[in-house]
Amino acid sequence: MKFKFKLSKSDIILYSIIAALVLVILFGTLIGFASKKAAPGKNLRDSDPAPTVREIENLNKGSESKIAAYTGLGTIRCITAPQDEEDIGTVVVITPWLSYPEDDTIFFEELARKRLIISGIFTNYFSSYTKNELLSRTEDKIKEELQDKINEQLSLGKILQIYFTDYIFLE
Repeated sequence: MKFKFKLSKSDIILYSIIAALVLVILFGTLIGFASKKAAPGKNLRDSDPAPTVREIENLNKGSESKIAAYTGLGTIRCITAPQDEEDIGTVVVITPWLSYPEDDTIFFEELARKRLIISGIFTNYFSSYTKNELLSRTEDKIKEELQDKINEQLSLGKILQIYFTDYIFLE
């Protein structure tokens, strides 16, 4: 029994494309495994940005007491209040860090313990205003109001200033 197998021109083109794709995937995989850069799970999440040494040195210039930075809050994402009935709000991404006296390790521990409360203050603040209301306020005014609310929750010391590494509205 002989089978006659005849391919049309379109079948030949289709099989050629499939073979080319298989070869591209195969060579791409081989190159990926051969290079040391392709480590599974590496760089899935970048570390949270921290203030640079230069920023802290600039804060400490002309000051008798040294200032340290608390960066344990990480990146906070929240949604602003809706501007109208059809709006659901705008996503705000902030990465705050707080300055405090450098030698106060007990105060640092209080900040670490109350990290969730402080993050909640940021979330509640930004969700209680619309995007336009936040944009109409100065950043210094926002920082001042947040600083007052955070300092109300702290008993072992006060934060000196709030800084934002990221302050982005996503639309």
